[in-house]
Amino acid sequence: MKNINNNLIIKNTSFNLLGYGIPLIIAIVIIPFLIKGLGEEKFGILNLCLVIVGYFSFLDFGIGRALTKIIAEKIALNKSAHIPEYFWTSLTLMFFVSILVTIIIIFLTPFLVNSVFNISTKLHKETINTFYVLAISIPIVSTTAGLRGVLEAYQKFGTINIIRTALGISTFLMPFLCLIFTQSLFWIVIVLGLIRLIVWFQYLVQCYNVNSEIRTNSLKFNFSLIKPLFRLSSWLTVSNLVGPLIIHSDRFLIGVLISATAITYYATPYEVVTKLLLIPGALTSVLFPAFSANYKLNENSNIKLFSRSIRFIFIFLYPIVFFLVTFAHESISMWLGNSFAEKSTIVLQLLSIGVLLNSLAYIPFTFLQGIGKPEIPAIINLIELPIYLFFMIIMIGEYGIFGAAFVWCFRVFLDLVVLYYFTMRVFSTSFVIKPTHIFIAIAVICLLLPLFLHGLIIKLTYSGIVISVFISLAWQYVLDIEEKDFLKKKLKFY
Repeated sequence: MKNINNNLIIKNTSFNLLGYGIPLIIAIVIIPFLIKGLGEEKFGILNLCLVIVGYFSFLDFGIGRALTKIIAEKIALNKSAHIPEYFWTSLTLMFFVSILVTIIIIFLTPFLVNSVFNISTKLHKETINTFYVLAISIPIVSTTAGLRGVLEAYQKFGTINIIRTALGISTFLMPFLCLIFTQSLFWIVIVLGLIRLIVWFQYLVQCYNVNSEIRTNSLKFNFSLIKPLFRLSSWLTVSNLVGPLIIHSDRFLIGVLISATAITYYATPYEVVTKLLLIPGALTSVLFPAFSANYKLNENSNIKLFSRSIRFIFIFLYPIVFFLVTFAHESISMWLGNSFAEKSTIVLQLLSIGVLLNSLAYIPFTFLQGIGKPEIPAIINLIELPIYLFFMIIMIGEYGIFGAAFVWCFRVFLDLVVLYYFTMRVFSTSFVIKPTHIFIAIAVICLLLPLFLHGLIIKLTYSGIVISVFISLAWQYVLDIEEKDFLKKKLKFY
């Protein structure tokens, strides 16, 4: 396996950013038209559909992630003879697991629509039929994640993101084009399902290209590999089940406790600001096979990679988050109107702060999974789930969507602290306060003041001071000499 150096990480991360970023731009442009064309309630239901699809892309009992780790290690150790067996055994297991889930969802759909979600009676039948289509697409969504994981192990991020970009654009563009012919969510979701099927075949063809033996050993299932796969994937399964449940439960609870319309006022800023997670997501999908490959060969490299990733993500994301928090009302007003901004500004501000903290938590989470200790983040998720749901229900009942945003933000802060603590334990180092920690803490505190600022001039003045000081201190005290030299060379090159 080629050495995972800075240039390779930057190149692959850039591919990922493009793969996530281009669809984000399309989404920002199209979402207002979708809300207008479908209406607020139908758009809220469509958002629930996208949440379900996103959730079930992780519901593979951790097999997809385990497959990425195993193949990355096999490549690093030049032991790739068994890769086809692992590939087909994993894909078969994911398929049958997802079939079981499909049956359960089909059975529960009438109850969910009629008794759980607060959806208008006139939309019940359409929503039920839409959920049936979603259930049928679950095997495609689940196994696609496994196919993509194989390409990640081979560092084929350019290929992955060409396909990902096409899928991401289609996810928003096709519903918009469907509005020309129909406002039916049923037909819109059928079109999205067909696109997912096309994407599945594209990923399979690319897997054949990176390893021709996968094609020649088609459908080679090895029962003896089930145990080692599940040994690693069992804890990954817990994270894949509980993690997305924690992430997406806010919108489900808003739909149950308030209304589908309220989901729109919460989910619209949520969908935009959480797209910033594409930055740590783009990086950690590159880091995962790197952490896996380096753990048995070069642990010091992992320590350096971990620390550097934390610093770069924070320095890159902070200015973006700062401006989102400071000018949240102005941004939403320009995009969706003043009435929408009155209902969603605080939500955007709190979620933006949470996204910054969550971005930092991506690194220790990925590291612990990548080195074969997925039980740590899984146990953390198991403990926090009931506590999180309890406070989410209480706060939504008391403060509506603002309460949901606050609980979401506070949860990711606790996540970051706990994951960082256990990572230090793995590194066998005690926690020592460093300039980087002080820098991050002060910077985060500076994000809180804009929640109380009013007036464009005051906001502009405050922003200019904070960002200027931020850049100066980051360069002086946070980046090391090697990182400064690296950035200088890149800046001169461009």
